[in-house]
Amino acid sequence: MAHDLSDFDDVSSLQDVVDVLTVIRDRSAADIERPQRDGISCFSRLYRLITINVLETVAGEKDRTFRDPDFLTLLDLEFARRYLAAIRSYEGRDLNPPTCWNVLFDRRRDDVEHANFAAAGVNAHVNFDLAFALLETWKTYPPTPDRRADYDQVNEIFAEEMDLLREDFDAFLADGDDGGPVDTFGNRASNLLVRVTRNLAWKAAERVWEHYDPDLDGGGPAYREAYDEEHERLDETAHLLGWMILMAPRLP
Repeated sequence: MAHDLSDFDDVSSLQDVVDVLTVIRDRSAADIERPQRDGISCFSRLYRLITINVLETVAGEKDRTFRDPDFLTLLDLEFARRYLAAIRSYEGRDLNPPTCWNVLFDRRRDDVEHANFAAAGVNAHVNFDLAFALLETWKTYPPTPDRRADYDQVNEIFAEEMDLLREDFDAFLADGDDGGPVDTFGNRASNLLVRVTRNLAWKAAERVWEHYDPDLDGGGPAYREAYDEEHERLDETAHLLGWMILMAPRLP
């Protein structure tokens, strides 16, 4: 690969996440020139923009606030760690990455649109990784209504960045006038998809969490069984969706 993550075995702050995503974005595409594109770089560019917005919210630089910023920060770290683990696995340092990530990694230099590459990464990260990042975070900050409200606020961050992201990735319905009916429809459709998929991730985590027993090793056998079943189901589903995304024409 064109990048090396040996200096980024872990992240301990949101700024660390932004920094490592910058490295991945730049180095993964360092050996190519336009109009070529790299799928890992495309997704990391999107991921970095969202993380910067979360960081600025936690730091009080946005109008909104999180009710429990420590929860959101840890969730973002656990979320990022799963992406970094998939990257390291792809580089051959650990086990094989999940099949849903292999879809993107194996086709990262194919003739695929920027928007489709970014969407394939979001698919693997949200439809697969997010539920397990939630489960790991809940061991420290169990789910509460306030934490769910903070989780849902991230949907608003996506909404804020959606128009810029769709234009940056040359999405199909972003070709028209900025703010026009076609562009607005594309933004709203994308926002709705983000809300639906993130809600499904929370529900998937809840199905596993109801079996968690903090007094038993590893959460208990029922938790581990539920975890493994959900892991296999979500990986298979995200793998199929990722394949469809990369086979599709330019996304809206």
